[in-house]
Amino acid sequence: MQARYDFPKTAPAVYKAMCALEGAVMQNPDLEKSLIHLIKIRASQINGCTFCVNMHLQEARADGLNTQQLDLLCVWREAQVFSAKERAVIAWAEVITLVSQTGAPDEDYNAMRQFFTEAQIAGYTLATVAINGWNRLVLTARTVHPVDASATAPAAAAAA
Repeated sequence: MQARYDFPKTAPAVYKAMCALEGAVMQNPDLEKSLIHLIKIRASQINGCTFCVNMHLQEARADGLNTQQLDLLCVWREAQVFSAKERAVIAWAEVITLVSQTGAPDEDYNAMRQFFTEAQIAGYTLATVAINGWNRLVLTARTVHPVDASATAPAAAAAA
């Protein structure tokens, strides 16, 4: 796959605005960084954004998130490693990511209300909106994720 264009260079003002939104979300002291990581990874998985999945998994690992949770996030409903609060956030991220299909049901909103204030819910909603925006920008620009040399070695050896 070849990149179509370099978004930051093509639309620098919009890129700067996206970065400002991202910064506001990440610097919000009322939001748990670990939950934002789960939101970013899960939305990126749903959207099929390899660049963002790769980047946010690396960031989550660097921040010390539970490896088993990261490994099982794509099947979180069946996994027993997530708390009720984490499940509420992941479900909320999913319904927002798939809003044209889900309509953001009251059931999921009410699950969020069990753990978070309205301001926090708005913050986690904006975190989800931001990553969905990034996913769509990266996917349409066909931004290529970096590949570690060690990741390609087994495939190259098998082909030989």
